[in-house]
Amino acid sequence: MMKCLIVFFPWLLFAQQKITPQYIDSEYNKLDILYSEAKIHEGLKKNIFLLEESKKIHYSKGIARGYLRLSYYYSNSRNYKKGLEYLKLAEEENENSKNDLKLQSEIKRELGFNYYNIGLYQKAIDEFKENVKLSESISDYSSKIKVKSIAYFEIGATYKKINQLDSCKWYIKKGIDLLKNEKKLDRILQMYLVYNNLILAEYDVSEKKINSSEIYIKSLDASSKEILGNNNFQLYKVKGMINEYRKEYDSAIFNFQKAISLTKNTGNVERLQGLYSDISRIYQQSGDNSSSQKYLQKYISIKDSLANAKQPAIENTVRELVVQKEKEIKSKNKFLIYIIWIGSFSVIIFILIIIKRERKKNKILSVKEQETQLLNQKLNIAFDQVIQLAKKNDPEFMTRFQEVYPNFFPRLLQIEPQLQNSELKFCALLFLNFSSKDIAAYTFVQPRSIQIRKNRLRKRLNISSEEDLYIWMKNINNN
Repeated sequence: MMKCLIVFFPWLLFAQQKITPQYIDSEYNKLDILYSEAKIHEGLKKNIFLLEESKKIHYSKGIARGYLRLSYYYSNSRNYKKGLEYLKLAEEENENSKNDLKLQSEIKRELGFNYYNIGLYQKAIDEFKENVKLSESISDYSSKIKVKSIAYFEIGATYKKINQLDSCKWYIKKGIDLLKNEKKLDRILQMYLVYNNLILAEYDVSEKKINSSEIYIKSLDASSKEILGNNNFQLYKVKGMINEYRKEYDSAIFNFQKAISLTKNTGNVERLQGLYSDISRIYQQSGDNSSSQKYLQKYISIKDSLANAKQPAIENTVRELVVQKEKEIKSKNKFLIYIIWIGSFSVIIFILIIIKRERKKNKILSVKEQETQLLNQKLNIAFDQVIQLAKKNDPEFMTRFQEVYPNFFPRLLQIEPQLQNSELKFCALLFLNFSSKDIAAYTFVQPRSIQIRKNRLRKRLNISSEEDLYIWMKNINNN
């Protein structure tokens, strides 16, 4: 009897409701709440129902939203290949619905999530930044604010993943500033606001600003329990970190166990992986080596599993990009191939085609020369941008520097893997030929301190006092 009720529950629930596009949109909005509260399986059942109903009435937007949520589900379940397949279906449906901008932003966001989940973090950041730009074209104010603020939060989360903490905090604060003056926020934005404030609290603990973190926690404790649902794991994680700092290991273990329990309900194995590592460390500090090893093994197991799942997805993604490029090339050359085929029946046409191809070749060479000149201009512009960011001590400096000089930091880290972000930034300023006086001015320290840092850096990198430090930095990049 119970099985029958489970099978027919969706039908009984919606049987009396006339299915219209407006009704489907309304139910999808409710579905967003379920997903944001990490009620994944409940949301999945309802999503499948709404997707099937959208297909019955040929509602493209509803179909696209259904495919998007299936993409989210499979990507978070480590079935990245299937997640990307559903995302592609959503993109095709969006074209049928005349490229709805809000839906387009959801697709870009989901594409960013997929890139994030398989480890292509810069691609993820690019997609989220595209959403910031896209938000400016959305006429509805509340939708514009929602798309932009969420994009900022997701850029921050991605920078957190790659341990670029300054950029992470900068984007999270930008998202919070965008929302804090809004009088009325929907449930989704309330959740983002509370969750990201808890992320800032986590950073305060990691920087030993315990009092500041506790102020955050006290102000967010009640609201986070009410708003975040299973995502409230972040509250218990921060509490556990505070306990760990104070060597209150029993309380720390209790709070991390609570965080682990909530995270299991979300199905997010990457978060679970991090929590297993944290609680293993705390057990070790408390002297319980047996429990520490148990959770360390769980951490390693998830790490290996994720690595095995991501590799095929990365290969599939790259393969898909190659296929798309080949299609573009074939499409562009289709007309030319057709002319060549016709020309095989006539010497005259063949000669004309040869002449045409020669002209085209010359044109391509001309275009290539222009592209080379343009590239040189872009490199000069990029260099100027990096210089300006350095002078302003802008958090974006490190990210932009890595984009322009991608080999510099990896080669330094080959020599000394333990270099800190502050030391890498100092090396970057030396590479850009800033004088000690300039570096002191732009980083707000005394010139004497800069000379001391140079001497320490020579020791770390084993650079002799006879060698020019600036030339050494240039040679590292050139080699």
